[in-house]
Amino acid sequence: MERPRHRAYAINHPLITHVDVDIFTVTFAPDCMTHLCRCRDEGDAQRNDACCQHGADVLVTEKAAILNRAQEIASVMKADRRDPASWFDPHALEVDPSAPGGVVLRTQTIDPDDESAGCVFLEHTGTRGCGLHRAALVHGFEPDEIKPSVCRLYPLTYGDRLLGFSPDFDRYSCANGAGPKVYRLMRDALRAFFGAELIAELDRVESVVAKRSLRVLRATSAPLEP
Repeated sequence: MERPRHRAYAINHPLITHVDVDIFTVTFAPDCMTHLCRCRDEGDAQRNDACCQHGADVLVTEKAAILNRAQEIASVMKADRRDPASWFDPHALEVDPSAPGGVVLRTQTIDPDDESAGCVFLEHTGTRGCGLHRAALVHGFEPDEIKPSVCRLYPLTYGDRLLGFSPDFDRYSCANGAGPKVYRLMRDALRAFFGAELIAELDRVESVVAKRSLRVLRATSAPLEP
């Protein structure tokens, strides 16, 4: 289930030149750790941490950051998952000239023969959620130091200078339900990743979208002429 490409609004930023305006109106579950995930394309089958089931793309620099904290991460992993050599899929190398090092890597899944078995970092001593995030909380450093960008920004992603939804956005029950607008939920994460300059542009577009929505609402709610 891949979300169709929606309306793109031009913005002035060196890395992001267009944004999908639906991020200002579509909602998302506010807390992944308490939301009971369901897979809409699997008959609403219940599966916690569903967006992590296939592993995650990792840049070369992000892999290095993870390995730099290998001792701390291993301390919260289950005993048979503590070897850093088992954390990345050696066969999932995607050539990408725009990425640092020219390639994109991928975390291993719990069962290497099942690409839907769950990211290896779900195999930790906590109840659910990301083992990288748990390691950072337990050992007192920022999760952003080791979490891959694709995870930090989910359910958003960027490519070809467009900021929009991850391709699997509509696949899971966390999307389009009760909760804040996606941009409001992810605003701090976007600021941390891209900086205040992008937030200023997105705030401007958010205001434009809100005014347009209000005009549409007023038009549709106006009384019919006799």
